[in-house]
This record gives sequence, structure tokens and C-alpha cells, in this order.
Amino acid sequence: MPPLIELIPIGTELILGRIADTNTQFLTREIKRVGGRVRRVTTVRDNPKNIIEAIREAIAGGVTHIVTTGGLGPTPDDMTVDTLAGMIGCGTVVNEGVVDHFRTKLNLGACEQVSDQMRKVATIPDVGTAAPNLLGWGHCITVPFGGITLFAMPGPPREVIALFPAYIKPILKAYNT
Repeated sequence: MPPLIELIPIGTELILGRIADTNTQFLTREIKRVGGRVRRVTTVRDNPKNIIEAIREAIAGGVTHIVTTGGLGPTPDDMTVDTLAGMIGCGTVVNEGVVDHFRTKLNLGACEQVSDQMRKVATIPDVGTAAPNLLGWGHCITVPFGGITLFAMPGPPREVIALFPAYIKPILKAYNT
């Protein structure tokens, strides 16, 4: 059975038309190339209630995978990780592998600390895994939940374009065989 995917772009800036959502165009094209189908695209504000509602509706719609974009940054309105953890009923953890990746990118010594903002970006649900982002800071988070796999990606398009083929595409291809 081919993967059935819901895309959930997250960002009030998308809803208000401040920036264009070019990620959806890229992702729908790439998902089709691996034999997947996009069930629906639901753009939501940076609001936990909206994020949870969109994810629950996607699961109720029978998807096999959910891909979110946005909301993984260091600012207070970036709340995707905490929202996912709260919805799933798990905690969060700072992924030390991601912190080490940041140290390398920032040329920090072993004793130097990364900022609290960077530690926030390195935080994931404790039931998830993180894949490093070689082009930016937000990483690709994979979380099993409710019989589906949820991928949370950062919002910048160049990062989505790099992360999708490196981490998500192989999983979708394997699911399709």
C-alpha cells in the first residue's frame, strides 16, 4: 500500500501571507515521485490547539505519515516540539547529538556551552529521533504516534529541500515496497 501523507505547514506568517509556502509544492512533488499520495495540506498558525487539531484530523483521515514544516526554531512562537510531546503524553529531551553538531558548526570547544536558544532547537520529544540538518539549525524529528510516523521539519525551504531526500524519502520508499 502506498504511503498516504498529510502535510501540515506550521506558521502564523504563512496564514497571514507574509511568506509563501514553497515547501508544500516541493514536498507534494517529491512524495508523488516515491509513490506516495498527499491526502491533504492543512496550514495552521503557531498555536498548540491548531497543531493538535490538524494532527488528530490527519490520523482520523487514515494517513500513514504526517509531515510538518516550521515551528522548530528558538523563538517563543516555535512550539511544535512541546505541542507534540504534550499531545503524545511524553516528555522532551535535549538531543546531545544535535548539541554536538551545533558545537561543531559554531566551532565551540568541549567546555563551551551552546546558548539556551540552541538547546531549545536541539530539544525533541523523548520518544523521537533527530537527524542533523547540515544546512541550518532545526533538525528533522521522527516520532511514532498513534500507528503513524510523524516527521517534523524546520520551515526554511532550502533546509526542507535538503532534509527530505536525506531522511524522509528513504522511509517513504521502504514503506511503499
